[in-house]
Amino acid sequence: MFDIGWSEMAVVALLALIVIGPKDLPRVMRTASHWVRKARSLGREFQSGIDEMIREADLDDAKNVIESTRNLDVNKVVQDTLDPTGSVEEEVERLEAAARAEVGDDEDESDREGAGATIVKHPVQIAPPHSLTPPPSEEEAAPAPDDDTSKKRA
Repeated sequence: MFDIGWSEMAVVALLALIVIGPKDLPRVMRTASHWVRKARSLGREFQSGIDEMIREADLDDAKNVIESTRNLDVNKVVQDTLDPTGSVEEEVERLEAAARAEVGDDEDESDREGAGATIVKHPVQIAPPHSLTPPPSEEEAAPAPDDDTSKKRA
């Protein structure tokens, strides 16, 4: 700390012995050690007070974070993250309304045609927003026919 070696300490002790004298030197050393202990004690107390304030501040911050998560609406956060402008939700609502209107038109046409006639239209299929690949067509979904040529190739 002070970068004092043994030789410097010996010089200071020799000077103290000469200036103070051998009779009063033990009393002066006790007084000096008492003040050094007090200074160290005050330093430790000050450091522990600072550490305690930092710990309390960290606990207050953690408490505020926990309380803010209690009031968190997860659905709203996810919706804002995935669709910040609301355009996807509007498009889904528009397609659902169109599908409902088409189903309502089917019921009106079947009433006009008579009880025996039924008009079947394919409902509008709404793909989920995360699905980017189109569904396989009927030709792709159908299994390949078993013929001898496919066995010969393998």
